[in-house]
Amino acid sequence: MIHVVTLEPFEAEEIQAVCRALFAAFGVGSEHVGELELPDDARDGSKLDAAKVLSEAGPVKTFADDKILFLVQSPFADRPGPRGLLPTQGYAKYGADRAVASAAGLAGDPEARGRALAKLAVHQVGHLWDLHHCLDYRCSMTPPWGVAYARGQLPELCAFCREKSERRMKTTAA
Repeated sequence: MIHVVTLEPFEAEEIQAVCRALFAAFGVGSEHVGELELPDDARDGSKLDAAKVLSEAGPVKTFADDKILFLVQSPFADRPGPRGLLPTQGYAKYGADRAVASAAGLAGDPEARGRALAKLAVHQVGHLWDLHHCLDYRCSMTPPWGVAYARGQLPELCAFCREKSERRMKTTAA
């Protein structure tokens, strides 16, 4: 089960788009389980520290192999990468149980924002099941800071990433 938790207010249509995309991408249940307070210590000036959001967000009731996706509206502070600072729209620790995605900077009506947020959500939850970045621009696991990410419009996984995530889920559940 993937539990979606909002830490700031969202349109219902955006949350539904995220839950539908997560179910379609990973084949496991996904539901919005409510809203929690955004941790005070997560603010870094006008932006959020994504790692602190994950470590300090309140508890969510889960079972053995459940995953949690937190959603925020506020932007994240850029994070260091191999060639400088990278814009950060989400954060997840590989193989862990929590990820966070931000809707900051997503434009359009609730349907378009929901689609873009869903793609970010699939990307971050993919990291929870040990998926790395993918070269297929149509795949949600393409790095979100690259030009190719915007070209693939649907929140979906390529066949390779889908198969890898399914294998990982089976070994986790066993």
